[in-house]
Amino acid sequence: MARDTIEVEGIVLECVLGVLPHEREREQPVRLDLRLGLELSAAGRSASISDTIDYDRVTTEVTALLRFRRYRLLENAAEELAAMLFGVHPILQTVQLRLAKPGALQGRAAAAAVHITRCREDFVVGHEPSAFGDVDILLETREAGLYLLHVAARNEIPAHHHRVMRELEWLVAGTLHHQGTPVALAKPTAWARGQAHGYRNDTDERATLFCCDCPPFIPDDEIELEAVGK
Repeated sequence: MARDTIEVEGIVLECVLGVLPHEREREQPVRLDLRLGLELSAAGRSASISDTIDYDRVTTEVTALLRFRRYRLLENAAEELAAMLFGVHPILQTVQLRLAKPGALQGRAAAAAVHITRCREDFVVGHEPSAFGDVDILLETREAGLYLLHVAARNEIPAHHHRVMRELEWLVAGTLHHQGTPVALAKPTAWARGQAHGYRNDTDERATLFCCDCPPFIPDDEIELEAVGK
């Protein structure tokens, strides 16, 4: 177990989360508390953000995934959040996470919540080659897939769109361009069905994207623009 922790408490946002009909139709407030276990001695000596985890970035990441996914169960949301955090933060060793719905029981209780504890070894990461480099499969559930897309040096993910999948992506490491514009680090972008997107790596170093596909990745739904209307 990690000796040190970073705590991010009281992340409050509104998102779709629940199984009841009225919960699928509108957003409701949720609260997330995180306890991230890692070794902080290097950051304590270097005073460098690269030796620790940026809690502002973590807040952006978990908020983006919760708002994008439209989860049905707190349990599902908590598991995917943990898998994502381990994937995009390699120095992370353990995650304790509490996710609560304050209005779930309509005045009969203060909140309904789940609290999970996970370590990196709880997630078996798959790996497969790709035309643009390679892919780490962080977690696949019935509703979604979480991936790290590693774009090799001087390579690209060609411009494409999807008819079935929705995608959430952000740059984890390295340098990529989208339509000639640099992609900002850790700035989540949701791609709707039919919305074209692609990335090019013009550097000599590998670049990495986090990607959430809803539903899990469908190879035949990767429709390159050259094939559209031709």
